[in-house]
Amino acid sequence: MEPVRRKGNVWLASYPKSGNTWMRIALTSLRDGGAGVKLNHLKRGIGAFLAMRYRLDALLDIDSSDLTPEEVLLLRPQVHGLLDMVAEKVSVWKVHDCWGRTQDGEAMFPAEATAAAIYLVRDPRDIAVSYAHYFGIDIDKAIDHMADRSYRVAARTDASHFHLPQIYSSWSEHVLSWVDHSGLAPLVLKYEDMVTDMGFALRQVSDLIGWNTSDTAIEGAVASTRFDRLQEQERAVGFPEVMSRQRPFFRQGKAGAWRDTLSAAQVARIEAVHGAVMERLGYL
Repeated sequence: MEPVRRKGNVWLASYPKSGNTWMRIALTSLRDGGAGVKLNHLKRGIGAFLAMRYRLDALLDIDSSDLTPEEVLLLRPQVHGLLDMVAEKVSVWKVHDCWGRTQDGEAMFPAEATAAAIYLVRDPRDIAVSYAHYFGIDIDKAIDHMADRSYRVAARTDASHFHLPQIYSSWSEHVLSWVDHSGLAPLVLKYEDMVTDMGFALRQVSDLIGWNTSDTAIEGAVASTRFDRLQEQERAVGFPEVMSRQRPFFRQGKAGAWRDTLSAAQVARIEAVHGAVMERLGYL
């Protein structure tokens, strides 16, 4: 895959709980030569969350709390284009939206405003467990969300909501939207491969976005962002992105842990809805 142009938007996209934050932290360490990352300072790191209300309001000089959710969605491609125009370097953005088009047919993530796209994917059976833990809901409810093709979050637009409306759709539709329908030819990385060899995953991302990265820096980034180290730091100082201190963000960092948690009926529900995409990705 050819490196991207030297400035502009790089979408680091994933369905929630697929390793996006872990990759952001690892890339932040890599940018700093493999140094440790302070979780409480991650806002200064790589991969800021794209769908923040203040960003749209500042770029368009409006108050988006006066708009309906659909009006906000119509404006988001314009924001992404402005971000690309003002970029002085490659800017990696964390994205949980599925790829799609607005009501007037405009791509939410326009190709002309895209330097590159990276799509992180994870076994939906593991996502169901992690999603339920993070949001404090039962696993059956998480499975319901993952099967809902119309599922969206932050649907309200009043000023009390920091995030903009985002459409997740179902897990399967989310995957297909980025991999098949976006036309952005994303680099697809599996969470399971990150667990097995994060160094190789970082090398692929580094090469894609045009960083001149040494093997020593990659080794340092892998060591600095091991899950046990992130867990230790979260216990010591917390993590601003956690939903509740009673539910740690960095829980296990394992692949296949669903086997110890999901019931046979829950596994069957997930595989019945998502089996075709799971098989394509090697999960069945």
